[in-house]
Amino acid sequence: MPIEFAKLNKTVTITAVLALHWSVFWLLNGLDKFLNTDNFFGVDFKNKLKGPPDQDGLLANLGLGDGWAAPIAAIVGIIELVLALLFVGALVSLARRKADSSDAIAACLTLSILFFAILSAGAVLFGDRAAMEQHGIFIIALLASRVVVGKTAANA
Repeated sequence: MPIEFAKLNKTVTITAVLALHWSVFWLLNGLDKFLNTDNFFGVDFKNKLKGPPDQDGLLANLGLGDGWAAPIAAIVGIIELVLALLFVGALVSLARRKADSSDAIAACLTLSILFFAILSAGAVLFGDRAAMEQHGIFIIALLASRVVVGKTAANA
């Protein structure tokens, strides 16, 4: 990758843009698990696990009761918020021009890929093909981000 492509407008690095994107992504996804109400944003993950009142949800596919929905949503939400904080920490490191900041962002991207692999396994177990497809798309986007961060750091 040419070195001039590593910066946008000669001030902001593509690494910073990617890290900002993924930190906001994880922050909003994490908050979604705790703040989801009728007037908030996102998918109601707990109700997706429980299912609509007239149908069984994803938990029923594994023979689990609706009582598992809130703890599962909380665990997933906490992990997503931790990933957001890790990306913010890596961004702060990047802003302070620390030498290992690209490595920190690459590690966050790798952790994100691993988390989506776990979510994908859950989607297979729950029989949620749509979620499986979405997780695959996010893994591809994270892998592309990881490659760009690696190439940008190598050219720095």
